[in-house]
Amino acid sequence: MLARPGEDPERDARLYHLDASIYHQGGAVYSAGAAAMPFLIELAATPGLPSRPAIVELIGRFVALQNEMREPWRSAEPAVSCRAALVAGHDVLVALLDDGDHSVRTAVAALLWEYARWSPRADGATKALVGRDAVETDLALRVSLRLDGARAVVEARESNASSAAALAVAVRRLTAAPDRNPDALRLACLAADKRLDPAAVSWRDLLDGALAPTTPHEAYSAWAENGSLLARTLCGMCGDDTAERLNIIRALIGHERAQVRAGALQAAGDAMLRWRSAVPALVPLAGAMLTDSEPENRMRSADLLAAAGTAGAAFDDRLAAALDDPHPPTAIRAAWALARHGDVRAVPTLVHALDHEEKEGFGPSAHYSGHFYWCSRPPLREALVACATRHGSLLVPALRSALARCLAQSRTGDGAVTDLCVDSLPRLHLLCDALAACGPAAAAAVPELEALLASTHPQLACTVIEAVGSAAAHCVPHLERVERMALEASSERMSARCAQHTSSGARPAPADAWPGQRRVPGLADPWIVALTAALTRFAVVGDEAALRNTVDEVLTSTATLRQGAEAGYEDSRPESATAASATRDAATLASAVARCLSPLGPAAGASRMSWPEQWLRANERRWRSLEAVPVAWAHWRVTGDSGLALQVFQRVLNPGTRAAYSRLELAVLRRVVDMGPEAGALAPLLHACLDRDERISDGAGWRGVALDDEVQELAVAALAALPTGSS
Repeated sequence: MLARPGEDPERDARLYHLDASIYHQGGAVYSAGAAAMPFLIELAATPGLPSRPAIVELIGRFVALQNEMREPWRSAEPAVSCRAALVAGHDVLVALLDDGDHSVRTAVAALLWEYARWSPRADGATKALVGRDAVETDLALRVSLRLDGARAVVEARESNASSAAALAVAVRRLTAAPDRNPDALRLACLAADKRLDPAAVSWRDLLDGALAPTTPHEAYSAWAENGSLLARTLCGMCGDDTAERLNIIRALIGHERAQVRAGALQAAGDAMLRWRSAVPALVPLAGAMLTDSEPENRMRSADLLAAAGTAGAAFDDRLAAALDDPHPPTAIRAAWALARHGDVRAVPTLVHALDHEEKEGFGPSAHYSGHFYWCSRPPLREALVACATRHGSLLVPALRSALARCLAQSRTGDGAVTDLCVDSLPRLHLLCDALAACGPAAAAAVPELEALLASTHPQLACTVIEAVGSAAAHCVPHLERVERMALEASSERMSARCAQHTSSGARPAPADAWPGQRRVPGLADPWIVALTAALTRFAVVGDEAALRNTVDEVLTSTATLRQGAEAGYEDSRPESATAASATRDAATLASAVARCLSPLGPAAGASRMSWPEQWLRANERRWRSLEAVPVAWAHWRVTGDSGLALQVFQRVLNPGTRAAYSRLELAVLRRVVDMGPEAGALAPLLHACLDRDERISDGAGWRGVALDDEVQELAVAALAALPTGSS
């Protein structure tokens, strides 16, 4: 169908479906892709056939895939067959460099640089590419020949490919004083030489080349979108050289073009996300952009000041003035920055946001990964939590009112709050997290919390009541009721599991596998609810005996659930989905029990710690999990033996091949701070956290900066608690 001559309105759709069917997301070559390759090459060479550039690009993805695949996929028969078809089509592909359609020439040139990294006929490909440059009239293609070639050299070097040296020679021929359009190609030659030898070209050379009046903007992708990509592109040419990147940002952030300034702010965010030293260097420049004539630039400026945390607080007065900015996204981000800094002037905007959901206002929490700074809608939850730690008493009335409205929307016909609508759970989590951050001031919301305790999700209220502490003492009867009902439900469910197991002789099914029973998102198992309510009651009244009794009842009732969980799996893989679910339930239970035992310390009794300890030792493969951390912590708190906890914490904090920390590592660092002198063995890892400039966060945007800042604060606190000499 693709080969049919003439107009075909469905041709692009067919090609799209073919692409999705034979390539999809890459990673490996499958039999369909290998079988299609000879026909795709034939189609690409068919004169007058529409969509040929897209066909060449599809072939190019298969060519690049040969450089990306790992074993055993690279040696698999379809991959070998695909490579053979591409090499067999060498002459056809090279001939396309002389095609009359410049889009085809551009696509095949990029393809051939990738092809030259692995092909046995690489010399022929590179000679054809250099020869094409000598006669090519399309300046943009001549630019890409140099840039794509230099990129191929760098990637060949990184993979230790034998083709790297020959590729470098070919690129050098292109960059050595071109005989045509030398001024127009100067930036391309500089950028290519910079990739081949970073010391040969300075950031100033690149900047001067980019800004030279003889540089044709239409030929360079760096100048696309009116220059908004310029800063990031030039920074990318500087590789990992922090100083050069910062110099480029400094030079462009005051450029006369608003879009160039916007790109410089984006590059500043990228740098702040990647390097700690970039924050003090760039925050003054970002702060100065709060008065930029372009609204989008003012918005980005405020967003970066929010990401910078306390480092951006020097501009709080300007941010407060920006609350009245006529550009709503700028005003919202100014409030976001003030909230992150704990400035009381953010409170009115946050209160307004609780009552009004606006398109350009605060948004939900979002997590991104990568080294790019994402300027997304600021998250209301994090803004409220950040501000509540200092100004909780001002936020509680609005939070209480919002919680009451949310509960009212979940009431049944008789007016009682029982089953909560699943759609309301994100909002309830947001409000409860914010109220918990308010601490004792949240006691004013106890009536709403008592109503939440009577619902299907009482653990949400427990989060707040625990933070309120003794001021929530009149919630104790409600907590006792929740605990009693949960223990009864736990006993009934475990009895049913045991009965089914006895009658069928099969392994016990997980808690959510009963016929007709569906796990509701956010709905905890009854034994988890019982432990949560008991721990909350302990936080309010400090009744150690009651907490121990609840732990004992849960351990007794869940004997069937715990059966075999301490045996682990030799191959780190459960035997079935049912077994995987049971393993998950056991891990959650071990973590919940440990959370109840750790505040009791030695008063918990070592016998109660016996099963969680057995689970932890038997499931070493799960040490890097949020369930293992509280178990390791509780073991030290109860037994006084720090050995097991230090083993687990060291496993989590040891970077190995990773270069990022997540909330798991943060959870460990908080416990390490609490361990004080006992954590002396972790001092080298703590120093490793601090003795580097590159961030170790796995998040993008403001969250990545904030997470790494907290890592540094916790590492400093942990080292300060160690005896002199051990750190």
